[in-house]
Amino acid sequence: MKNVLLTVLLFPSIFLCQAQSDTTYWNKGGNIGANFNQSTLSNWAAGGSSSISGGAYFIQFFDYRKDRSKWNTSVELGYGLIKESNVPQRKTDDKIVFTSSFGYQLSAEDNKWFMTVLLDFRTQFNEGFSADAPDVLISNFMAPAYLLGTIGIEWKPAEYFSMGIGPLSSKFTFVNNQELADQGAFGVDPGKNTRVELGGTLAATFDKEIFENVQFKSNLLLFSNYMKNPDKIDVNWENSFNMKINNVLSANIFNQLIYDYDVKFDALDETGQPILDPDNNPVKEDRIQFKNILGIGIGYKFGGNRG
Repeated sequence: MKNVLLTVLLFPSIFLCQAQSDTTYWNKGGNIGANFNQSTLSNWAAGGSSSISGGAYFIQFFDYRKDRSKWNTSVELGYGLIKESNVPQRKTDDKIVFTSSFGYQLSAEDNKWFMTVLLDFRTQFNEGFSADAPDVLISNFMAPAYLLGTIGIEWKPAEYFSMGIGPLSSKFTFVNNQELADQGAFGVDPGKNTRVELGGTLAATFDKEIFENVQFKSNLLLFSNYMKNPDKIDVNWENSFNMKINNVLSANIFNQLIYDYDVKFDALDETGQPILDPDNNPVKEDRIQFKNILGIGIGYKFGGNRG
């Protein structure tokens, strides 16, 4: 399985490097930046604590278009930390996202409809710990990792917008940490490191410079498992604004909404205490996950724009 995964991830990169020898049909660009925040409190009557936080991000895309073929690939990396007085260091952001889709125009006369193949891979760099119990490990690199492959039809009426339906899709969930795998974390069967689902996918992307020096990107990815709970649709919706203030300063806003029926949390009562079943085990429930990040710092935009 590891060799298969490595081949899947490396093949697009190798082909990408070879194909770029002809630059006529390529549009490439991206953003890189870092932000830093600090607050210092001493004898502060209103309360609070000193803190220091920072983060970095890197985004790059490679778009190819020639005749009836198109190929869109992007890499997104992000990592952030916060340290407060008398509180262990915690992550505020941690992601590795690689997406690549190849499309072939269905008709020579109509350039809006494509037969497509999509690959979407997501994981994180580092360990993650529970907010309520800082010593309890809840995630790590490749635990989880998600690999989605789909074949379907895409509608692309403009360079900055596309929407596709993939009736033939496979979703792989990897938990490459045996302690978490034994707990059945992230929907794998207890003791197993991999879960495979067969289903359907809907994906939509908007990526455009909506104002001068303001790039807005929105990615929506929906997945339904045909074999189990098809009505429980996995949702991953990401939105970001990248704003160039001047040649040095930048600001970015990122928010993400996730719903995965197979990722469970402890159910809590009105007082915030875990609810127990008759066997004295914590009751589990699915929840909507939400993340929002606002950063102001240094940034550099390179290459072209999508849309």
